[in-house]
Amino acid sequence: MPSTTWKQYIDSNVSSLYVQPLYPKQGEMVDVSIQVDAGTTIKQVRLVSFQLGREMQIPLKRVQEGLRVLYRGNFKMVDSSAHWYFFLITDERAYSYSKAGVKASVPPLSECFHLVSNLVPVEWVGSALCYQVFPDRFRKGDEAVGATEGQYNFDGGKVSVHGFDEIPLTFEEGRCLDFFNGDLKGIEDAIDHFKRLGVTVLYLNPIGMSRTTHRYDCTDFFHIDEKLGGDRAFAHLCEALHREGIRVIVDISINHTGSEHPWYTKALADPSSKEASFYYINDDGSVAFWQGVETLPQLNYNSQELRDLIYRSPDSVMRSFLRQPFLQDGWRLDVASEVGRRGEDQMCEEIWKEVRKAVKSENSQAYLVGEDWVDSTPFLQGDMWDAAMNYFGSSRPMRSWMGEKDRYMADDWGHNPGTTRAFTGVEFAEALESHLHSMPQQMLSMQMNLINSHDTPRLYEHQEIFDFSLYAGIVKLLYVLPGMPNIYYGEEIALPGPYGSVESSRYPMQWDEEQWNKEFYSLYTYLGQFRSAHADTLAHGAWKVLYRDEYTLCFVRYTNHEAIFCILGKHAHTQTITLDNRVLQITHFEGCDVERTTVQPDRIEVSMKKRDSLLLVGCREAKCNK
Repeated sequence: MPSTTWKQYIDSNVSSLYVQPLYPKQGEMVDVSIQVDAGTTIKQVRLVSFQLGREMQIPLKRVQEGLRVLYRGNFKMVDSSAHWYFFLITDERAYSYSKAGVKASVPPLSECFHLVSNLVPVEWVGSALCYQVFPDRFRKGDEAVGATEGQYNFDGGKVSVHGFDEIPLTFEEGRCLDFFNGDLKGIEDAIDHFKRLGVTVLYLNPIGMSRTTHRYDCTDFFHIDEKLGGDRAFAHLCEALHREGIRVIVDISINHTGSEHPWYTKALADPSSKEASFYYINDDGSVAFWQGVETLPQLNYNSQELRDLIYRSPDSVMRSFLRQPFLQDGWRLDVASEVGRRGEDQMCEEIWKEVRKAVKSENSQAYLVGEDWVDSTPFLQGDMWDAAMNYFGSSRPMRSWMGEKDRYMADDWGHNPGTTRAFTGVEFAEALESHLHSMPQQMLSMQMNLINSHDTPRLYEHQEIFDFSLYAGIVKLLYVLPGMPNIYYGEEIALPGPYGSVESSRYPMQWDEEQWNKEFYSLYTYLGQFRSAHADTLAHGAWKVLYRDEYTLCFVRYTNHEAIFCILGKHAHTQTITLDNRVLQITHFEGCDVERTTVQPDRIEVSMKKRDSLLLVGCREAKCNK
């Protein structure tokens, strides 16, 4: 039987490495290539494309680039999207190559490579590093602003004020009125801290007028909470951040208002008012609430005037903050998959398509990232969100690798998950690959990846499973996955916050550096520098799970010039792993830990320590960066 080892040398995907341009306009020519073995038995390669309901076969031309042999050709993007695979013709028979690899059969469309036309990427996201701030708990900068003790009553509680040396009250005690009075000036005062971490984007939890500390109960969408410093402080913060090359995105919930919003008050007082049409009115005259939370009445987007106020009009909330004096860089969309849904009303996709059109008319580079905890593929086709807050593709599988029970298998909204058998390297790889293949590959660089957030317990506080070596590995992976890593404030210093409630994930930031965990801080500062140094590969490089076994995962990002290896291991003892080098054709490694590698034309050997993780930079040519 003829040798089939050539199959292991084949490589192509939807990335700038093999597809140019990666974001074509309809009617534009698209260059596509595939890498094969230099000594292959392949006689001919054809690209088989599907557009406008028809198949077209295109013979490709063989070219040599350095050590690599490619077949290259092009097609015209005549449809709104295109699918394709490759025919590899040998003396024995023809094989197909698609996302599923080399097969003797013809792949279905679901396994074909896929490209969307007229998709405009938010270009700055792929190389960015994001830092999430929960404003009330971050830093006090202006003594003249903030809540005052006993200032008002709300939802069965009364405002209390606390120092940064205290911890949050339980919900039953504080009713989300336990203010620490972090403010916008305090965030501005922390710019040097952000820069040391390599941060290029701030994500702020809600800052609009509201009653609670979390501020999802908006009472005025058009103005910034005076307890944070108001509109003027936000304009000043945006100007200061932009001056330092840091963008800012802000959390908003257009799904509901707070129960003290004037619209809601008017709706209750006058059922015939236009404001009453902004909400869902039950048969008994009461108003419908989001998830039954009586401080969060749900908005009703059957009202065209509401749509104009929130996002369609030039003076709408979502458009006005993108202009002077703020020039805000985007929005994080709270409970995004639930907006516009109640009973027979299922307007969610319609609303987000309209939001995208409105926001992008102001700034094509404004970022829209939706909160969603499950597979967000329907929203990530290039016509609604730019990204999901990627619990599904990063936080959840990473926590499973550590041995934490998935939040959807736990009670109490997932705030106190137990332990379970941890993912093997094979299972971890499957979780990553299935997610990364699920959406158009053009969308990957825009995803917001994370481990911790204001809605999750801090993973490093899970005492039953925490191991710094393993945790450091998933943080390294976070920084190299396609998309933008998001650090939740304080995780860079191991800010405390025990499991058990959402309040515990919102401890006040500590600014006494003597209290910082220096091992954590060194890890995050190093990774910020590493990400900056390899920005092009991490923004535009292809991705591949190069190796997996029960105890190991090797995830690679690569361009024509360099490859970044992120290797995670759970070995109980020192171990040498062997990686295939026939596709990447690494000539040598540069930088840290090169002494732990041995490079041969067909393989790479890496020495792994006990419960180890490595970031390695491999060169595909004489020099990594050209």
